[in-house]
Amino acid sequence: MSSKKIVVTLLALMVFLVSSVALGAESKFKLVDAIEVARVEVPVDASLLGYQQDNDEMKVVFQDPATFEQYFVKVDIAKSKVKEVNIKGAVFVLGSTVVNKTLEDIRAALLSVYPTAKDIVITTKSDMNNIYYEAEFVTEKFKGEAKFNPATGAVIERELYYY
Repeated sequence: MSSKKIVVTLLALMVFLVSSVALGAESKFKLVDAIEVARVEVPVDASLLGYQQDNDEMKVVFQDPATFEQYFVKVDIAKSKVKEVNIKGAVFVLGSTVVNKTLEDIRAALLSVYPTAKDIVITTKSDMNNIYYEAEFVTEKFKGEAKFNPATGAVIERELYYY
């Protein structure tokens, strides 16, 4: 009778081990899938800096070596779908005290980055002494917000919310 208990215990232990290995492999595949889904939304040369899983959401961080922009991509793991992309520029100063660019210059700068953007609304904002332009727009894939330097027209940061 004790040998039956030992055999049953060993069988139960083997089932547990096999199922835990299978779950670990499934989790690893979800991680790889999430990174690959995120990679589609960043420049080809962007380097993977890291990732963090929060429940059923993966946050993946890339950096473009040419511009030093960092891409923070949120992926819904269950759906294998990008939810949001936040892009932070290499310049950490929000805006400028000098305003050389007009609203039309900013519209042109936005359309050069997102040619399919529509319903564009550009406003002037301030952060302490600095002024910047904020553009809200939509495309077929996402709703976006972008902040522009008023002196150079360069994009400071972007937030893209995917449908």
